[in-house]
Amino acid sequence: MRSLVARPDKESFIKSYFDKWDRDAHRAAELLSGGKFLLEGILTLSCYLGALAALRFPEASDSEAYPRFVLDYSGKREFYAQVDLLFFLQWPRSKLRNHGHYKQLKGYAEVAEALKKKFGSEDDVKAATRYVSQGDVVALALAAKIPNLDEGNLRDKLPLFSLAQILSRYLRCDAVHNADFPLLNESVDTQGHVTYKPNHVITSDVLLETVRAALQNLREECLRNSKWPQELSATAPHTADAGP
Repeated sequence: MRSLVARPDKESFIKSYFDKWDRDAHRAAELLSGGKFLLEGILTLSCYLGALAALRFPEASDSEAYPRFVLDYSGKREFYAQVDLLFFLQWPRSKLRNHGHYKQLKGYAEVAEALKKKFGSEDDVKAATRYVSQGDVVALALAAKIPNLDEGNLRDKLPLFSLAQILSRYLRCDAVHNADFPLLNESVDTQGHVTYKPNHVITSDVLLETVRAALQNLREECLRNSKWPQELSATAPHTADAGP
């Protein structure tokens, strides 16, 4: 005889699954408050994005899945797609200077020179002009009439200098592998009290907003399709509306 007790449907399991994620994100948010455990909160939230990216894009490598997930699910695509001009100009001296994908950018020196003529040197790049759209960079390079400029190559490689990549390679990776937080400036007063001040547009508040929005958007997509995150891999990715 069949049991008369109703079995939970898949939708109920999916809701419970994301409810737990929401509770985890809430606990991480509590680490941010007060500043005492700020670094631990940032570390946790950045890792949550990596875990969600791996669930959503199980066939992709971490370096591909992480920025893709942030762009597709944060609701801040326009924001995270921006190029960090300071990173672009400093790239030859960065830890990624010998990274194969970055070295595939053609005409780097000429593009960098065009950017300097428009925005100034590394020391001149200010917060108001540090972050620009990829389209603006391409337009500036074209206007500079760089000889033999490979526009297709430039468009293909510019995402490597985006805020999504900064979040993945400098916020998350440095925190996980080096216990380092380069997007924060640390200061210690005479009493030994430590405080942190962001030096980048990706602040702890922005990171928290990103995680919360990504969870909500992924939850909605999973419920709409009645699928777990990893089961969505065969479908077109959700693209949340771009934020400011």
